[in-house]
Amino acid sequence: MIESIYKTKDSIQSIEAIKNGVCQRCFGNNLHKDKFNNYHCLDCYKYSDINETMRLYRRNRIMISKIHILNLLYNLTEEQKKGSNFFVNCFNNNNPGFLQAVCGAGKTEMTYSVILKALNQGLSIAFIIPRVEVLKEVYNRFIRCFPKTNIKILYENNKDFEFADIIFSTPQQLIYFFQEFDLLILDEVDAFPFVNNIFLERLVMKSVKTDGVILYMSATINNKYLQLINQNKLKYFSIASRYHFRDLSIPKFIQYNNHKQMLKILKQFLKIRLELNRQCIIFVPSINFGHIIKEWLLELQDKTFFISSKTKYKKSIVKEFRRGDFLFLVATTVLERGVTFSNIDCVVINSDHEVFSKESLIQISGRVGRVVGYENGEVIFLSKYLSTSMKQCKKEIVNMNERKNNEVQTM
Repeated sequence: MIESIYKTKDSIQSIEAIKNGVCQRCFGNNLHKDKFNNYHCLDCYKYSDINETMRLYRRNRIMISKIHILNLLYNLTEEQKKGSNFFVNCFNNNNPGFLQAVCGAGKTEMTYSVILKALNQGLSIAFIIPRVEVLKEVYNRFIRCFPKTNIKILYENNKDFEFADIIFSTPQQLIYFFQEFDLLILDEVDAFPFVNNIFLERLVMKSVKTDGVILYMSATINNKYLQLINQNKLKYFSIASRYHFRDLSIPKFIQYNNHKQMLKILKQFLKIRLELNRQCIIFVPSINFGHIIKEWLLELQDKTFFISSKTKYKKSIVKEFRRGDFLFLVATTVLERGVTFSNIDCVVINSDHEVFSKESLIQISGRVGRVVGYENGEVIFLSKYLSTSMKQCKKEIVNMNERKNNEVQTM
């Protein structure tokens, strides 16, 4: 159902906005009492004030029954078929499931079958991705593959969900739904801002029907989900190989003593890229540092861009980079996941910085070697120290390669 603080002519349910010390919109208990002794919810205040004098109104969402088709112009690999079947089995048996698949394995493609099945049963479906840019990219892929399906995308300032057969959304927009979805697919569960965010986790659980199914996906998995798997509360399947079966690029650690030495190492590396006419993404831990590196890179190449969450024209910059209009792109972690470039290397400057978690570094490494014909590439971590996250990242990538190679030998 759609939930709102405003009553409409088609509202079928009305409840107290705050009941027994709990906000019914976000299920939080972080309340504030005003001078009139009325309690307000602080957790979801930014979505508009909600207090105990108000009511929440719910209505059914309009959906139109139709026959859906999947227009897939390529065949799934055997491993992708296994991942696809895992999702279908979870859905058929009403079990939550977690698919862990390495970067470039084709996780999105593995969701198509279960989504088509749910669509043709007339069920309500949500595909949730924490980051807007990744959300838009996957949304565009679905439009091409499901030509007869009405797909709507929700994020800040974009809230059209009527008549949608599939709703693509950031987790924040789930504030408007109550027990709405029969199938909810949550991609990149380790991505900011969803990871370790109890508020967003509550919104996910609130938006799914009591008998609905949640399917999780990511290249990495944290202890919380591992514990649920060990307790048999969450089905699990993992894929260690990319669709082209080539090894993941293993990051190389290069340490430096000071800023001057770091720039010298970076310059040497990028000069080789210039000679090879090869593109490179240089990841930085902060926006301020990104601007500094971008200005410095202009000495090597006169066309270089920096992209962050604050960049206005991210889409056009990424489009130019994909076309090969320039070689070097400086970026924060905004580009660590959900984007594919044909033939690139990656450098992480100050990779020992706390912003680069193990999961983040694995995702950055996964930008390299994703496309057939360009399976090789270099990943360089520049740092003063070897952080735990750096070591864990390399260890996990090595383990995945070993597991993939063992599986190939036994096929």
